Amino acid sequence: MDIRIREATFEDLNFLYKIELECFGDESFSREQVKQCLLLPNFVTLVALLDGELVGFITGFVSNCAGKLSGHVYTLDVKRNQRGKGVGSKLLSKFEEKMLEKGVNAVYLEVRVDNVSAKKLYFKHSYKPFKMLKDYYGQGANGLRLKKTLVLHP
Repeated sequence: MDIRIREATFEDLNFLYKIELECFGDESFSREQVKQCLLLPNFVTLVALLDGELVGFITGFVSNCAGKLSGHVYTLDVKRNQRGKGVGSKLLSKFEEKMLEKGVNAVYLEVRVDNVSAKKLYFKHSYKPFKMLKDYYGQGANGLRLKKTLVLHP
């Protein structure tokens, strides 16, 4: 099993949107929002290939707040039938590497409180709870903002 990560290209748009719909249904980003992730210069979008097949992606952006750069994971999607194989973990690690290359020292993300598998992945990667977000995903669907301080390893 060979997981390879590469930068997404505009030709990946249909795949990215399709997997976004598979993963998040009614809560998914629109095709236009996914397209903007590929076009805007402050976004980093990576895709995962498992034995040559596109099976997941991560996208996020770099922002400058009071002179400090921070990263924000916008979405992390892995095809349902490919979960549990380390794809999400590999995407997240590579995204963090890209953030470090851009001078980012902290990455934020939001996750539904009831998304046990996603929280498990993020906690495994040393993300820590930062803020509870009441009704973030709609009435009664709370979110949790997580933060990870990035450290450059020699």
